[in-house]
Amino acid sequence: MNDSAPRIGCVPYLNARPLVEGITYPIRELVPAKLGEAFQTGDFDVALLSSIDVITSPYPCAVDGVSISCRGDVYSVVLAYQGQLKAIERVVLDPASHTSNALLRIVLEEFYGILPEYVQSQEIKSSYISFDYPSLLIGDRAIEERKRTSALDVHFLDLGGEWFRYTRLPFVFAIWSLRYEFTKKSEIADLLRTSKAIGLAERTEIAAREQDPIFALRYLTESIQYDLGEEEKAGLALFRELLEKKEIINNSYKIKFF
Repeated sequence: MNDSAPRIGCVPYLNARPLVEGITYPIRELVPAKLGEAFQTGDFDVALLSSIDVITSPYPCAVDGVSISCRGDVYSVVLAYQGQLKAIERVVLDPASHTSNALLRIVLEEFYGILPEYVQSQEIKSSYISFDYPSLLIGDRAIEERKRTSALDVHFLDLGGEWFRYTRLPFVFAIWSLRYEFTKKSEIADLLRTSKAIGLAERTEIAAREQDPIFALRYLTESIQYDLGEEEKAGLALFRELLEKKEIINNSYKIKFF
């Protein structure tokens, strides 16, 4: 490892806790979009980046074997809406995540043939986030909204579940990205794989620190997957193909894994 501590960035969500449980270095937390921006400006040596941000980075390097992904309903990345899905005309995106915004477009346009107008949440009054407009919700906010919303006329379209239903492949939301210039990629990759193993073994203890330990444990063991094997990479490759087909991205790069 470098003489100084590696600069590590992560997202501030429950689903990432098992990946950092065994890390003793300082960790700076930012929402996915901000984390990606900070990584690109050189603020981090390694960061748990949204998958689209890794795909579109020049000379992308990533840690093999570790991801935040799902093989079905993910629970924490959803479209909240009222009425009929096919009747949706306008959707409020979440500026915190580039990947979830892109996944939503793929699900609506490619899987359902729906072509709504997309707006960022800053463009409308905050009161509209109370589901007056269909809204993308991610992370802990999505979890809390789903747990507190009892109205029968509010529906939640689980984007992870929809991806798996149509593709039969896992969806990869985030992977550890390594700065190209960082000289100790293999060493930090080994550390992060070890940290993952520690965290997965301690999910019961991690969940016990949450306000709803029973739900948290179920979420960390059933909804979220943490591997990055051949099927996850195939899902990532299909995501990249669809991003290019929809012209959401103009170019992408082959990821080198360590």
